[in-house]
Amino acid sequence: MKKLANIKSNSENYKLLGDIISPFIDELSKDKIKNQQKILETCHLGKFLIFFNGELEISELSEKPDFILTDGQNMIGLEHQIIVDFGPKEREGFYKNIFDKAELDLKADETIPNFLANCYIKPYANFKINQKEELIEIVKIVIKEYVFTDELMDNPIIDRIFKSPHSQKSINANLGGWWRKDITAEIIEKAIKKKEDKLAHYRKNGIIEQWLLLVIGSNGESSYDMDEKLNFNSETDFDKVYVLEDFNNNLFELK
Repeated sequence: MKKLANIKSNSENYKLLGDIISPFIDELSKDKIKNQQKILETCHLGKFLIFFNGELEISELSEKPDFILTDGQNMIGLEHQIIVDFGPKEREGFYKNIFDKAELDLKADETIPNFLANCYIKPYANFKINQKEELIEIVKIVIKEYVFTDELMDNPIIDRIFKSPHSQKSINANLGGWWRKDITAEIIEKAIKKKEDKLAHYRKNGIIEQWLLLVIGSNGESSYDMDEKLNFNSETDFDKVYVLEDFNNNLFELK
């Protein structure tokens, strides 16, 4: 396993990221709800390509494989896979969906000024799927009251709110602290095998070189960190396998 170096400054990285992905993100953003997943994947790909200093660029947003890259002469197929711990991820997704829908409704309410509300979920909150619509209404009422009065109403879901001025109406759901955990070789191997079944079909379509980008290290209990001492050897048919540690902006070449 090899860790790739990125010695550029944050401002240089940010500019390069924009140069790489802006044409594609602009198009995808015309329907953010429909293209939410592809926008996330494209942002991950942009962070990945920063490490190649302009030697690779996006040729096409595809689905079979997820992306097609080019070095100016050759085409490279790239599959993208986010690795998460699905237990905590399910809980994170449940609350994200509630607060996203509440935000959407509050944006349509012209009586409310713009704001950013960071909402901390009660530590032992535990609800069922069939309570989701009720919880969305509760979140809307609680946040609206807080925006106007700075008073937190008694409620079953939000423990604390931190409010600040903003350019739009925006709500973040925060599930609090969590124990960080390193990814294992077994988890990586399982993710690689999940994607390998598609390789033969992709190569039949004419793109022989095929890479895999695994993404870890986003914020949240469901995320994994990279163990830089990890001893990993894979017999995968992918030509290259990389792990991007998203939040820490680290890239590791496994093959």
